Amino acid sequence: MNASPFIISFLIPLLLGPLLFKLDGRKADVFMLIAVVSSFLANLVGVLEYLKVGGAHHIVYLETSSLGEVYGVIIDPMSVLVGFVVSLAGVLFLLYAVDYMSERNKQHPVYSDKGRFYAWMVIFVGATLAFIYSSTTLQLLIFFEIMGLACWGVVGYYKGPKAERAAYKALLVPNFGAMVGLYTTVGIGILKLHDLSIYALQNLNDELKLLVFLGVMVAAFTKSAQFPLYSWLPDAMAAPTPASAFLHGAAMVEMGVYLLARVTQFMQPIPETAFYVMLVFVSLTLLIAILYYPLQKDAKRLLAYSTIAEAGVMYVGVLYAVLGSVYGLQAAMFQLANHAFVKGLAFLTAGTFSYAFGTLDMEKIRGLGKLVPVVGASWFLALLGLAGVPPLGLFFSKAYLFMNASSITSWVGWIPLFLVLADATVFLAVSLGWIKRMVFSEPLQESAEVSPLMRFVLVVLIVLSIVAPFLSVKLVTQIGFMG
Repeated sequence: MNASPFIISFLIPLLLGPLLFKLDGRKADVFMLIAVVSSFLANLVGVLEYLKVGGAHHIVYLETSSLGEVYGVIIDPMSVLVGFVVSLAGVLFLLYAVDYMSERNKQHPVYSDKGRFYAWMVIFVGATLAFIYSSTTLQLLIFFEIMGLACWGVVGYYKGPKAERAAYKALLVPNFGAMVGLYTTVGIGILKLHDLSIYALQNLNDELKLLVFLGVMVAAFTKSAQFPLYSWLPDAMAAPTPASAFLHGAAMVEMGVYLLARVTQFMQPIPETAFYVMLVFVSLTLLIAILYYPLQKDAKRLLAYSTIAEAGVMYVGVLYAVLGSVYGLQAAMFQLANHAFVKGLAFLTAGTFSYAFGTLDMEKIRGLGKLVPVVGASWFLALLGLAGVPPLGLFFSKAYLFMNASSITSWVGWIPLFLVLADATVFLAVSLGWIKRMVFSEPLQESAEVSPLMRFVLVVLIVLSIVAPFLSVKLVTQIGFMG
C-alpha cells in the first residue's frame, strides 16, 4: 500500500498554512482554497487506492533501538474513513468561509486579517489528518497539541475579552488532558515498553493497561468536552462559525473519540474496571446535555450541547468496545462519520443567521421558510437529523448501536442506551418548538440575503447528511481490533 497520498494530504496544509498569516483579501481566499483542495485531492487518491487493496497497512519511517518505532503511519479502515470525512468537511467549511468571512456579514463583518483565520484553519486541517494516520503515541501527542494551538487561534480570532478567555480555556483544558493521559502514555512507552508504537500497548500488564486507558480517557474527554470538563466547548462558540463547524463536526470533539477508540482498538483485552469508570462519566455527560437543551436561546450554544451529547453517543460505542465488542467500535466510527455532515449543516445554517440577520438569538429569527427557503430547509433537516430522525445519517448510526448491543451482560450496561434515547427525545421536542417558531412563522423583516456560495454548501451538506451512511458503511463494517 502506497501511503504517500495520505502523507501529502497532511503535509500540504501543515506547510502552506503558516504562509497565510501574511496574506489577506482575495489572495488569501485563493491560496487557502489551493491548500485545502490539494490536500483533499491527495487524500481522495489515497482513499481510492486503498479501496482496491483494503486491509491494514503499518508503515514505519523512523525506528530506534531504545524507543522502538518513533514515526510511522497506519492506513486501515478506521483511519481512511475518518481521514476522508475530515478532509471533505474541511474543504466544504472553508469554501463557505470565503463569503462568510466578509464585510457583508451583519453580525461579524470582516474587512481585513482574513489570512490569520485561514492560516489557523488550514493548520487545523493538517494537524487533524496527521493525528488520524499516526502510528505512535508520540505522534498522537504532538498533533494533539498542534490541534489545541490551532483551536486557540480560531476561537480567539475576533479578539476582545470574551473571545480571548474562551480561546485560552479551549487551549488549557485539552492540554490538561494531554498532560494526564498522553504524556503518561509516552512515558510508559519509553520506560516500560521501549517502544512508542500503539501496537506495543497490548504488551502492557493489566495494571498498566488500566492506567493508560484511564489517562487517555481523560485526554479524550477533555478534547470532546465530556463531563466534568465540558464548559470550554459552549464558550468556544466565540469562534467564527466555519471554525465552530470544524471544531464540532470534524476536528477537536471527534478526535477525542477517535483517540480513545484507537487505543481501545490496539489494547485488547482491557480490564473491566475501565468500562465501569467510563460508563459513569458518559452517562453524566448525556444527562447534563438533556438538562441544558431547553435553556438555550442562542443557536450555536444549543448546537454545542448537542455536540457534547453526540460525542457521548460515540463514546457509548467505545464503551462496549472496551468489553471486547467490535460492533461497539464500528458504531462509534459510524456515528462519527454521520455526525460530521449533519453537525456541519447545523452550524453553517446557524452561520447564515449571523450573516443575514445579525444575530444568533433564535427568538429574533422568524419566517425562514419564506425569507430564505434553503436556510429554512437546512435548519429543519439539521435539527431533526441531530435528533436522529431519518433519512439523515444519525438515525442509522444510532440504530446500529442498538442493533449490536449484544455485549451488554448486566442492567448497568443499559443505562447509557436509555440516556441516548432520552437525549434524542428531549432534543427532538426542543427542536420542534424552535422549528415552528423560526421556520413556519411570519417574517419579522422584509428580506434576508445569503450568498449563492453559502447556499450551495448547505445543499451539498444536506445531500451528504443523507447519503453518508451508505458511503461509509463498507469501511465501517471492516473496522476491527488490531494486534
